[in-house]
Amino acid sequence: MITIGKPEIKRINNTVRLQAVITIGEKEDILWYAVEDKYGNFLTEDRADAFVIGLLWKALEHGYDIHVEAPISERLYFTINSFLIPIISQFYNYKKINVICEQLDSNPIPNAGAVGTGLSCGIDSFSTIYENLMNDKPKNYQITHFTFFNTGSHGRYGKNWTRVLYKNRIKITRACANELGKELIIVNSNVSQFVSFDFQATHTLRNMSAVLALQKLFNVYYYSSTYHIKDFKLSTKDSAYYDVLNLSMLSTESVNLFSTCPNFSRVDKTRLVAKFEPAYKYLNVCTRSAYNCGKCNKCLRTLLTLEMIGALENFKSLFNLKSYYLNRAKFIEKVKAEYNSDSLLKEIYDEMVRTNFLSDQK
Repeated sequence: MITIGKPEIKRINNTVRLQAVITIGEKEDILWYAVEDKYGNFLTEDRADAFVIGLLWKALEHGYDIHVEAPISERLYFTINSFLIPIISQFYNYKKINVICEQLDSNPIPNAGAVGTGLSCGIDSFSTIYENLMNDKPKNYQITHFTFFNTGSHGRYGKNWTRVLYKNRIKITRACANELGKELIIVNSNVSQFVSFDFQATHTLRNMSAVLALQKLFNVYYYSSTYHIKDFKLSTKDSAYYDVLNLSMLSTESVNLFSTCPNFSRVDKTRLVAKFEPAYKYLNVCTRSAYNCGKCNKCLRTLLTLEMIGALENFKSLFNLKSYYLNRAKFIEKVKAEYNSDSLLKEIYDEMVRTNFLSDQK
């Protein structure tokens, strides 16, 4: 059994924490989400939604029911118990667990009506921003805030290199947010301490737990899709494959969560980003560092796509192109060999065929 205590607010130096005591068996610990002091009033201490979702993978993996000693949103309670937990449990062959709570609240939390999205400065992130800012959206669905979460994407919790990468990426993100004229909310958390699964398999719930910690701020939140909707499937490797399902299950009476650009391939998204001038200074796709190494899979995938669509010149200052050209031929062979088993490589291969790119390389 996992027991979640009543959330509380703690001020520590220049940050404000939303935290709760977590009891797993006989062991007590604290799960927390921290923001800068000026955003502290938006932390949602009167609902335990964030903690339930932050701990859901832990509970599923070990077959623990979750007992919540504080109110949670009625819609969230209904959707995860009725749909999300049974679906994931059956797919992973886990024991079906239950979230137990005697205090369900169906009232929307009064909030600032903000519209948020993550600003990782990657292709998916920039395509969401471009599509929203450059198209005519209703006022209540126009992006007002960017977010940057430390929930596991920068490496293992507590490691020194993780902190270094996190801080370096913040510098890029903060500069980009300033140029785009939007507020940037940074959420730090120790949720990774409670999740042993790989980040890719669990990122949706980790990141949405941070959004649910800010229900006094957000009315709408956009989570950038990774894959085209035609590739929808339940997957143990990457929860992004079924984000359309996840996000509908994790929305509450107070905040609506949307998967953005699900009808775009990664090649199509790269075309959008190639038209977005701020990306020429801030695009960051590397898995290894805040400077794009030019040789990891994400860098190679992005650079080859930019080259195919004739946009590499605009981004050359952001990548180690020497490394790219040293690894380019090998990566093209990888695309040709593995496109049938990798949807993102398949999109690149299809573009190669469509544009006769491979013929031009002979």
